[in-house]
Amino acid sequence: MVSDSISTAVILNPAASGGTALRVWPRVEAELARRGISFTLFSTDGPGHATQLSKEMARVGVSRILVIGGDGTVHEVANGLLDGPLPPPPLAVIPVGTGNDFYRMVGSSSRVEHAVGALDDGTLHFFDVGRVRTDRGESYFVNLLGVGIDVEVLRAREKFHRLRGLPQYLAALVWALFTFRPDSVRISVGSGGGEEEMECMEGKTLLAAVTVGPSIGGGFLLSPDASPEDGLLDLFVVGPLGALKVARYVPKVIRGTHRDVPEMRLRRFASAVLERSDGGPLFFEMDGEAIPDPVSKMIVEVCPSVLPVLLPASVP
Repeated sequence: MVSDSISTAVILNPAASGGTALRVWPRVEAELARRGISFTLFSTDGPGHATQLSKEMARVGVSRILVIGGDGTVHEVANGLLDGPLPPPPLAVIPVGTGNDFYRMVGSSSRVEHAVGALDDGTLHFFDVGRVRTDRGESYFVNLLGVGIDVEVLRAREKFHRLRGLPQYLAALVWALFTFRPDSVRISVGSGGGEEEMECMEGKTLLAAVTVGPSIGGGFLLSPDASPEDGLLDLFVVGPLGALKVARYVPKVIRGTHRDVPEMRLRRFASAVLERSDGGPLFFEMDGEAIPDPVSKMIVEVCPSVLPVLLPASVP
C-alpha cells in the first residue's frame, strides 16, 4: 500500500538487466541522502507490479517518482500513471535495462548523480506516448510497438543474456533470422482526419515498428527523425529480406542512413490500424516486452504531451 504522505517514491526493479538495479542502488541511496531527499523505496516483485504501484501513487498524489530499471519498467510505470483521471506525477529515470532506448530518446543521463539531481533542479518535459486499443482493452507504450521479427528477437535474447544493448540485439537478430517466417500484414496509417485519408500498406512483413522516438534495441535508428515532442508517431516497415541484404542494411539502420533503401518505408502519422491480412492472430511487443497473447487487430494512436518527465538541467 502506498501512503498518501509520500513525497518522493522510488520504484526499483531488482530483475532489470540481471540485477544491475540492485548493484547501483547503494550509489542512488547515497546520492539521495547527500541531497537531503526523503523517499520511500518500492521494489517490484514481478511483471505488472510497477504498474500497480504507480497507479496507486498517482491516486494518492505522490509528488515525483524515481524509476530504476529498463524500458520495460518505464513502460509499466507509465501505464499505471496514465490509467486514471488525475494528472500524473513526473518521473525521473536511472536506466539500468538492456536496451535503455527511453532515456536515450528523451535526452536524459545514465549517471546516478545527474538522474537524482533531476528530482531537485531538473527541467519538466511532457512527452508523447502511443496508445494501443485491441479487443483485450488498451495500453500505452513509451517508445516502441513492434510486429514481426522483433517478437522473435525478444524470445531469442535470453540466449545471449551475457551481452547488453546493441550487441545483444544483433546476436538475437541473427538467431531469429533463421527461424522467423514473415506473415502478411495490413497497415493503414493516416493523419487522424478520417478513414478516407488513410494510406494502406500490405504484404509480407519482416518488421513493422511504431515508435515515439528514433531508436530501438539499444541503438537501432529505425526512424532517425522521430521526436517524442512532435505530436506524431513514426512507422518503420521492411518486407522480407535475405540474410545477405540484412547484413548489408544493418549498418545503415544503426546509423540512421537507410532512407534510400527501397525495401524500407518510413511514415509519420497520428493514427494507424495493424492487422494480419488473413485475419489470423497478430503477435506483438511493446517497449521491449513480448505480449503473450496475440490479438486480431490493433488501433494505434498518439497521445501528445501526456507523460511528465524530469530531466537533468544539463547533461555533459
